[in-house]
Amino acid sequence: MQLIIKEVRESKKLTQDEIVELSGIKKRTYVDYENGKSDIPLSKLQNIANALKVNLFELFEGYNETLAEMSQNSLLTKLQFENEALKKENAELRKDKAFLQSLLKPNDHDKSQPA
Repeated sequence: MQLIIKEVRESKKLTQDEIVELSGIKKRTYVDYENGKSDIPLSKLQNIANALKVNLFELFEGYNETLAEMSQNSLLTKLQFENEALKKENAELRKDKAFLQSLLKPNDHDKSQPA
């Protein structure tokens, strides 16, 4: 699923600098996101959506077509779309959890010497 951050930003006549300021994301990072050079964590994508004043899902290519299909189909389509986004977020959270757990594991050289 491709992101259309640049297209949405340009349609709202906003500059990269304005989005950077509103989202709190560093400019180089934002430019890499917009150019597809870096994956965007869901939390950062939400910051960008907030800065653009759009629903998070509007930043995905095909969202408008998906909305049209959802109006013709059932709520199930919407739930599947949201479920996919949640799966991606969950995978990112698992990576973060594993990293944090690795930081909390005691190392042999960290053990206290008996007094």
